[in-house]
Amino acid sequence: MKAMVLDGGTLALTDIAEPRPGVGQLITRPLVCGVCGSDLHAKDHSDHLCNLLHRAGFRGFMDPAKPVVMGHEYCCEVLESAAGFERGQRVVAQPFIAGPDGVELIGYSNRFNGAFAEQMLLQADAAFAVPDHVETDIAALTEPLSVAVHAVAESGADANCALAVFGCGPVGLFVITRLKALGYGPVLAVEPNAARRDMAARMGADIVAAPGDAGIEGWFDGLGLPLGLSDAMAQAPELKKRERAVLFDCVGKPGMLMAIGASAPIGATITVVGTCMETDPIEPAFFLQKALQLRFVFAYSPADFADAFAMISANPAALAPMITGSVGLADVDRAFASLSGGGSDIKLMVTPT
Repeated sequence: MKAMVLDGGTLALTDIAEPRPGVGQLITRPLVCGVCGSDLHAKDHSDHLCNLLHRAGFRGFMDPAKPVVMGHEYCCEVLESAAGFERGQRVVAQPFIAGPDGVELIGYSNRFNGAFAEQMLLQADAAFAVPDHVETDIAALTEPLSVAVHAVAESGADANCALAVFGCGPVGLFVITRLKALGYGPVLAVEPNAARRDMAARMGADIVAAPGDAGIEGWFDGLGLPLGLSDAMAQAPELKKRERAVLFDCVGKPGMLMAIGASAPIGATITVVGTCMETDPIEPAFFLQKALQLRFVFAYSPADFADAFAMISANPAALAPMITGSVGLADVDRAFASLSGGGSDIKLMVTPT
């Protein structure tokens, strides 16, 4: 079968062996798969990414010296009835599968290929049947939405919070969508790219701004959440329209934590979702004086995935604007180049067959 194989930092369309399902596994045909920011990191910085995951204790991550077939944001068609699923059913699934050495991450495994291929295996007990009213490409957004569901849950955000999202790439937009689906707000979106600011507004952000915009401080002040310590100490309780602020770092670049800390009201929580692959110095005393909390979140739980799937099933049209294009299997490299270039595309989808 055909697959787009990453080997030595290069993507190439290659013939590989068809997978054979084991006990508790489904053999499927990928219908569509999103390109993730982690895929871009894996292509261009595989040694660094793999070293980081291995140091963190994840043994089921790929060996960068061996070929891998990526693709973990998918919707697939079941090819053989098994484990309660019928042939022809569309499914989404968490990208985790049981291997001989433990759990492996589909799309970053040298043993189990991801969805940039004509066939793939899924763990049956991690799969959900897609209802007829949900389009295939929207269903494939379940996995990245799960990251936002988890981030919002771990942030401690609730209806009494003022919320800000820094970075309106796919992760930030999913966070905005999740916050609004829960009825939380107001939500401020901060993003340098004008097209992505427009998309943030479409996805429900109440106000959008560019980094460094003087209006950011005024917006928090208007909610009774001053950025400075003296102003916070003098704040009249009756002027406080929200109990506290929760900010999401969805950028993942050096310097962002300090920049967001400077933009954060006193006592805010900063939830770090974006992956910064470089050493990033911060000034702990500054965070201490402003009583800021840092939370780092990673991936999601099975419950978060189920919540994301339920959210999509309840209102699939809400996420449709984020899908800005699609390519065939042979053009995966072009999709990677487009997303790495920082243009207007948000979510590019790959149709493997």
